[in-house]
Order: sequence, then structure tokens, then C-alpha cells
Amino acid sequence: MKFEKVFHYGQKALKKNNKLIAKGLKILCRIIYHCDIPFETNIDKTVYFCHNAFGVVINPNSVISGGVILQHDVTIGELDACHKAPVIMNNVFIGAKATILGDITIGENAKIGAGAVVLTDIPANCTAVGVPAQIIQRESLKLKDSG
Repeated sequence: MKFEKVFHYGQKALKKNNKLIAKGLKILCRIIYHCDIPFETNIDKTVYFCHNAFGVVINPNSVISGGVILQHDVTIGELDACHKAPVIMNNVFIGAKATILGDITIGENAKIGAGAVVLTDIPANCTAVGVPAQIIQRESLKLKDSG
């Protein structure tokens, strides 16, 4: 069974206050998929977890919008005790073993390279790599000539 289905079943069980099923599904996720993604986390249904979310850890305060692709071993969480976690906007690609921490926003259509450690906002349409992550490419919007 795909991780996304198990995750969404867990979210439904939690919403219906069926804590026993939610807890069982959470244990299943940890044993089979080796991930820790709380069902309380605000994750859009169109998020794609490569490799069935193997090794992914996400803070429950994170927000992950539609069309995001997460590869394996990604960590998204708090940087300190402020309880503020990252917001990932639409259509972001996050490479394997990337770490995204703190009260930051990753803009639409951004790409985060494998192994990057992101501690600051990444604007829309940018590519960031490295430790700490640096923007290496900005895709400018090309306006169509109306003349």
C-alpha cells in the first residue's frame, strides 16, 4: 500500500476521534516506511512522497501545499522552541536528505537540492543547494511581447 493512502486514512481516523486506529496507523508508518509524519500535519492531498516517504520526518506545525515532491530522508521541522515550522508553497521539489528548519517559507516552484540545509526563506522560482543553502539560480518570469 502506498504511504499516501495510509497517511490519509490516519488523518481521517484522527478527525473522527478514532485514536486507536490512528495510533495503529502511525506505528505502521514508523515500522514499514521508517517515517515520522504526524497526522495533524497540514499536508495537501496532492503532495507526492517518493520512495513511500522512507525516512521522512515532518513537524506537526509544518504546512505543505499542493504539488510538492519530497524525496527520501527529508526533515522539515522547528529550529528552536518557538513552535514555528516551515511553510512549503505549491509545486516545490525537495531533494533527498534535505533539511528545512525554522519559521521560514519556501516559495512556489522552488527547488531544494539533495542534502541542502535550509534555514532562511527561499523565494519562488529559485533553486537552493548547500550547507547552509544558497540560491544558485533564479528563474525570471518572461513576459510575452504584446507588440
